Amino acid sequence: MFDILRVNGVEFKIDPETNFWGTGDSSGLQELYTKLRPKLRSEMRKFRFGSDIILLYVNATDRCNASCPYCYLPSRVKNRGRNMSFEELSAVAEKASNFFNGRSIKGSIIFHGSEPLLNKENLFRVIEEYEEELFFGIQTNGLLLSREDAQFIREHNVNIGISLDSPVQEINDSLRGEGHYEKVLNALEWFKGYRGLNVVTTVTTRNLDHLSLMVRFLRERGVSLCLMNPVRGTQKEALDLRPHPLRLAEKFIDAVEEAIQLTKKGERMVVADFANILLGIIAPSARVMMCDISPCGGGRRFFSITADGNAYPCGEFIGMEEFSGGNIFHDTIEEIISSRCFRNVTRRSVEEIAECQTCLYRNMCGAPCPAEIYSTEGTMFSKSYYCEFYKKVAEHAFKVIYREDVEHVINRDALREVYNFGS
Repeated sequence: MFDILRVNGVEFKIDPETNFWGTGDSSGLQELYTKLRPKLRSEMRKFRFGSDIILLYVNATDRCNASCPYCYLPSRVKNRGRNMSFEELSAVAEKASNFFNGRSIKGSIIFHGSEPLLNKENLFRVIEEYEEELFFGIQTNGLLLSREDAQFIREHNVNIGISLDSPVQEINDSLRGEGHYEKVLNALEWFKGYRGLNVVTTVTTRNLDHLSLMVRFLRERGVSLCLMNPVRGTQKEALDLRPHPLRLAEKFIDAVEEAIQLTKKGERMVVADFANILLGIIAPSARVMMCDISPCGGGRRFFSITADGNAYPCGEFIGMEEFSGGNIFHDTIEEIISSRCFRNVTRRSVEEIAECQTCLYRNMCGAPCPAEIYSTEGTMFSKSYYCEFYKKVAEHAFKVIYREDVEHVINRDALREVYNFGS
């Protein structure tokens, strides 16, 4: 039997176990689904529990040139001040290349926070040396980006994520540091039209009311993809900056609608977080971002490496030594991902969370983030602080489907038809 979601007077009949859904005659839909269910259950289980590392997040330095009040990294980590040498970064790249080659894929390394461009010379050398074997990305606050850096990044097809929290300079710089706003605006000019660019906004109580404005602001500067990530309460300093989940949902949905309207006018703009939840409904196994599924991607699709080589299932776990699965300089990738602490994360599922067991959206949301929940609750098996936010956003995704606006969020040409149920 299906669970029922009513949207705009229409009944969506949903099986939360597989995310199969439909409208119309219940008996016909049930007959069809009875035939498909075994295969769909198998596909969903493989998608959820299969382990296939495709990406390494590498913190090439512990250091940072900003002091964002919501940073997920503990101060004691950033204060170590360690940089990876070129030889160490090369060793990581070599180990990653060999691992991915053994699986016949071209995997990725993303240089991540603290601030990777504090070690840019070594980063760029590694990119030049391994660009045939690996895809590369850089997540940066943008403070150290130069025009020459932007040219290098474009020439070598490196994906670049730049942080910007508000289109209002005063608000942005209160979060990111004085001068950050102007630096990023310069960078956006250098990257205008570059398909490898995305802008990351960390949503807090301070910038919550600016999300729709941010969408327009970025589109006017040639940006077509942004992420609007709710701040995580992994560190105590961030807890007071978490927006109320329902208020967050309201403002986030407004931003999504702004992006859809711009796209309809020919100025394509996508809020990637929403697009991924929409994908979880129309093409569940096509999802790329792995926070809104359980088990999440941490330790299963990717893991994070700190400047001293220690490995964690995700950057949000850095500093929680009980989740350190080994050291990339001393252990193999296979040993790291099979460690007990990694398995504790990769086996976490919504079925083990009381509030999630019967939830309609459990395989569209995944009760993120296990690191945040562990930090605040002492267990990974409690519902997310943002539970009501995810419910509202998933419900809105069904409204977008009902309105036939999916094509204004997701490029259908990038999807492959697997099932065709006719009219």
